[in-house]
Amino acid sequence: MEPIQRVPVIVQVEARIRELIESGQYLPGEKLPTEKELCQRLGVGRGTVREAFRLLQARGYVELRPGRGAFASEPAPVDEMGAIEWLVQNEQQLRDAIEIRRALEPMAARRMAERGDQASISALTELHKEFLIAVENDNVARIAELDERFHSAVVAGSGNRLLVSIIQQVNQEIKTFRSKTFRVPQNIRNAVHPHSSILRTIQSGDADGAEAAMRAHLDKVQEDLMDNIGSPERAC
Repeated sequence: MEPIQRVPVIVQVEARIRELIESGQYLPGEKLPTEKELCQRLGVGRGTVREAFRLLQARGYVELRPGRGAFASEPAPVDEMGAIEWLVQNEQQLRDAIEIRRALEPMAARRMAERGDQASISALTELHKEFLIAVENDNVARIAELDERFHSAVVAGSGNRLLVSIIQQVNQEIKTFRSKTFRVPQNIRNAVHPHSSILRTIQSGDADGAEAAMRAHLDKVQEDLMDNIGSPERAC
């Protein structure tokens, strides 16, 4: 007998709104019910509906027009599997990769804080600025790219060539993960402050702080993964 899986509320709300579109009740270009109306129908908070709309927009089902609301659009055909479904199906591979990152990247952050030269720290600072701009623009592809470049820059800044080689291999394993995980709005939000903390501690040469900041960040990545897939571990 398979264990009962906890499905996050946002996923349930996203599915209900998607059904309205896929069933033909709302054709491309037609305005969807307002956040307030959906809150009343589904018995959830406005924040949950808003996050579901953003997830549907990332998947190509909804177009959000500032000041006007949400409109049905043609689902994007390029992604046959939704972000959450993909994360569920690849759970063990992702757990393995995060485990390696949690072991190695905090050490890299410590070493960069200790050894990083001004050029590498300046480059990391610019990457973070670009990351924040991509977040502001909801550019998921750019966010995923800059997340990889930011973490790779920290590893490179450690000065450990073997570590760089190992992380390059890990990055190849999780490239699709990055493109999927940032389709979930909460995962984007949960990366902004940690990146800022990592950068700040490296800039100040705080080795203990940099190591702790990176570890806390990757712990949150692990936690977000479990939240996204509704892991039975977290339901017990």
